[in-house]
Amino acid sequence: MPALNVEPQPMEVSQTSRRRVWFHPELESHSLLVLTADRVYLAPLAGSPRPEVVAATAAAGGADLDDLLGALATVIELAAVRRVKLDLLSNALLIDISRSGRAKSRIGVTFATAAAADACFSRIWRRLGGGKLESQQRDWWSLTRGPLLLIAGILAATALSTLTILVVDGLATSQSAASVNVPGGPVLVPRSPLQAIFGWMDWRVVCALGGAATAVAQVWMYRRLTQPPVALEVIRT
Repeated sequence: MPALNVEPQPMEVSQTSRRRVWFHPELESHSLLVLTADRVYLAPLAGSPRPEVVAATAAAGGADLDDLLGALATVIELAAVRRVKLDLLSNALLIDISRSGRAKSRIGVTFATAAAADACFSRIWRRLGGGKLESQQRDWWSLTRGPLLLIAGILAATALSTLTILVVDGLATSQSAASVNVPGGPVLVPRSPLQAIFGWMDWRVVCALGGAATAVAQVWMYRRLTQPPVALEVIRT
């Protein structure tokens, strides 16, 4: 289909027509998509279609789409559609078709914006006459693995640090008592490397910092679990 550098038109050219039209560059995978009452027409990608072609396809009861779009256009009978999936991450529609006597096939349509993909998905869903709508979330473990590992690391580090501080405090008390009881007067006992690292710390402060870090990790996990679905899917029974 010849391509011209034309000013992008509104995504839905006609608000009263039963035909709905999306075209390049709003439509990335094809030059033109026309949704009628019972079919989806897809013109192969060849740049932006001519304005007169867009106008002709959008007119209700207008030009014959088979003649206008030619033999290279893909025609999908809505009666043969069994599943339509909207990938919210890639703004793509995946249409599964099942025809009698033929193997199942899948056709992908990609849009430039989420609004365009959502509008096309909604229109096709209505034209299908309903169907079971399902949402797909990411796997629970993939969502929570990072936060859970972080929480486990924080708790382990906090417990180990607290235990070490208590041990170091006990050693300091023992050394102080030993220096006093040495015959001939007090003797200065050298500090161990462990005391040099942890001797200045307070276990209460360490526990407070560990609790605050754990709370932040829990908020992160909550936000991941409550994020929107990654895909919507209409299944036709």
